[in-house]
Amino acid sequence: MLQVIIVSDSFNHFDKPISEYIKRLGKDVKIIKIKPEKNWEVSTIIKKETEKIKEVLEKEKWFVVWLDFLWDELSTEKFYEFVNKTIQRQPKITFIIGWSYWYDKENLDWFLHKKISFSTMTFPHSLALLMLLEQMYRIKSIEKNTGYHH
Repeated sequence: MLQVIIVSDSFNHFDKPISEYIKRLGKDVKIIKIKPEKNWEVSTIIKKETEKIKEVLEKEKWFVVWLDFLWDELSTEKFYEFVNKTIQRQPKITFIIGWSYWYDKENLDWFLHKKISFSTMTFPHSLALLMLLEQMYRIKSIEKNTGYHH
């Protein structure tokens, strides 16, 4: 089971392709959208959004992967290997897509098992979600040898 936690108001610009990949992945993926905090100072936003993510993570035991532009980049093949090896040890993987003001390291770091990046570039969160869903679909296609990835 793959789960994605994203802090975002909407996926307006990428709604159709995101919906398509969610449909293709079916029950293999769950998206948890957390509404961003508004009208607070940055330190309060960081604290409140971190708490919301922490609440989700405390419900079940997951292998937690933080996605942000600062970490190690993986090729599709390495991402496939990472997911498959991880699922053998822990069948539930949660990917957290980094948000605008980062996170409260003191309260969230101990939940994180791995940190990865798609690029050193910054992307809108909904585009990062689309990229992650496409890679999830791609690795499922590699497993099934469908020819989508060649």
